[in-house]
Amino acid sequence: MPSFDTTLQVYHHHLKIPIETYFNTVRDFTNPWDERAYQFVAEQYLEKADNQGIVGMVRQERDENYVYLDAAVRYPTTEGQLPPNQDLS
Repeated sequence: MPSFDTTLQVYHHHLKIPIETYFNTVRDFTNPWDERAYQFVAEQYLEKADNQGIVGMVRQERDENYVYLDAAVRYPTTEGQLPPNQDLS
């Protein structure tokens, strides 16, 4: 039986979200500036893009108009096989 090593390839997806859209997406969160809210928003974008990545750490910056998320997204791969590049920009 062949043995396959599974590794994770990590890509950073940079999202620029209008602040109103962000607040609408996290309306069920008590604290919209919590890491769990950032991850939820990144997961929603992945789902919408039919992207099978796994959201890891998400960093956030914001100004008066936009929320900027830097999401580390992991893709399981079999040794020697790279995942498809699924850019969310």
